[in-house]
Amino acid sequence: MPKIIVKFNEAVIRDVPLNREQLTIGRKPDNDVVIDNPAVSGHHAKLSRVQAVYFLEDLGSTNGTFVNEKKIDKRQLKNGDRVTIGKHLLIYEDEVKGMPPPPPPASDSDKTVVLDTQRQRELLGADQTLQPKPKERIGMLQVLSGGTDKKEYQLTGRIVLIGSQDGSTVRLTGWFAPKVAAMISRRPDGYNISLSEDSKKVLVNGVPIQGRADLKDGDLLEVAGVKMSFLLKD
Repeated sequence: MPKIIVKFNEAVIRDVPLNREQLTIGRKPDNDVVIDNPAVSGHHAKLSRVQAVYFLEDLGSTNGTFVNEKKIDKRQLKNGDRVTIGKHLLIYEDEVKGMPPPPPPASDSDKTVVLDTQRQRELLGADQTLQPKPKERIGMLQVLSGGTDKKEYQLTGRIVLIGSQDGSTVRLTGWFAPKVAAMISRRPDGYNISLSEDSKKVLVNGVPIQGRADLKDGDLLEVAGVKMSFLLKD
């Protein structure tokens, strides 16, 4: 199960399992994740789940929300992503471990302190823990025909969405393209592709799949009229 690890000055404050459709992050006590710091807005950011994927959205905060040092409005989270909110660091991971003690109670103050950008970067750089990289072949999609925003995609995420909605890894650009046409999952033993609720059919080597199908190097995929080649690279 995915989780976020909340840290401050290298110390782990708490682990938060992501077992709900939506969680809010902010300074006020009515948030699901309360961060008691004047640099954090009352309602700072929101985590939303779309199928098995989580998206992080800034809620118009004073100091902004950063993912891997880049300011974002809304972004899909991937394993190991480092989120900066105020002076706190939130690390997105997949596996839930033991829960540390709960955070201190929320402050009664409603005033948000504007955080200096340089200080924010220094705090972000205080913990540069490297994520271990598994030794396995990386999948790629090469678009042969159809409307997409790119012609080639590296499948490095645990979950890859194919569709027209914002945050999709493979963005479909056709007028009638479904929001989520299919989903590719990356597992230790390889990749597989599955149908979504919006998709009528997905073809692998010209054969419609039933629910889910494993992918092999050189497979030809057809999703919502887009033809792609699946390849495995070292």
